[in-house]
Amino acid sequence: MNQAMEVSGTVGSRLRAAREAQGRTIEEIGRQTRVPIRHLEQIEAGELAGLPAAPYSAGFVKAYARVVGLDPAALSQSFRAEFDRAQRGSPRVPYEPYEPADPIRLPPRLLAIVALVIAVLLVGGYSIWRSGVLSGEGPDARARLAAGVDGAPAPAPVAPAAKGGVASPITGGGAVVLTARDPVWVSITERGGAKIFLGVIDKGRSYTVPAGTTDPVIRLGKAEALAITVGGRPVAPLGPPATTLSNVSLKPQALLARQGAAAAAAGSVAPVPTIDRTPAPVDPNLPTAFRDANGR
Repeated sequence: MNQAMEVSGTVGSRLRAAREAQGRTIEEIGRQTRVPIRHLEQIEAGELAGLPAAPYSAGFVKAYARVVGLDPAALSQSFRAEFDRAQRGSPRVPYEPYEPADPIRLPPRLLAIVALVIAVLLVGGYSIWRSGVLSGEGPDARARLAAGVDGAPAPAPVAPAAKGGVASPITGGGAVVLTARDPVWVSITERGGAKIFLGVIDKGRSYTVPAGTTDPVIRLGKAEALAITVGGRPVAPLGPPATTLSNVSLKPQALLARQGAAAAAAGSVAPVPTIDRTPAPVDPNLPTAFRDANGR
């Protein structure tokens, strides 16, 4: 090491000469010492009046000297003497700690931007899906599908049976439509299988049992709350009022058979017996004492 370099000139000039002799930039010294470059430049230029307090500035000099291979203790002691002379009558600048960021702890900027873009796309896609724009369904249509209620018209009123006769049973099949007279909770499943519909049908709304079902059965708490049609023709209620029903078949054939049984039951009332008012013949051999007031 050149000893003349260590004993001649100011501390800052010796540090700069050592750095330049090694072909190093002041930015490299800043990265290795973690000292702000502006303070290193002030030390090299001998502008000591603007540096932080002596303990901090002397620490900067020690770190600088250690990097360029000079004696840290000797240069630090010389710098303190120079610093005291420069600081007499000059205000001190408070020390601002410099802690360069560790690039290992910070994610690359590109990665952060990509993550942000992905998050925005996910949120935007979810919002579009919820709005129903892609499927062509508005909020009302999505709500009706979620409730399992379609816009089928209310069933036609039941035509009364002719007096004195028996109503003929309904034959055939068709779509099974449930219309709520009052809000009613309904559960429809395949018998022993998958769920078809589960929810509340509001008053006046209808639900059509899917045509592809095999053997749908219904469970509900108020039998009187549902009006049922098969192919547009009303059928008998599923049960008496205020009755909880379970596993009642919604197959068109079963509902039509129920309607036929109800009609047959309505026409099977026993006739009222008539009283024969024709006077009975009088036995001429009957004693008079056993005859009534009419002489019979």
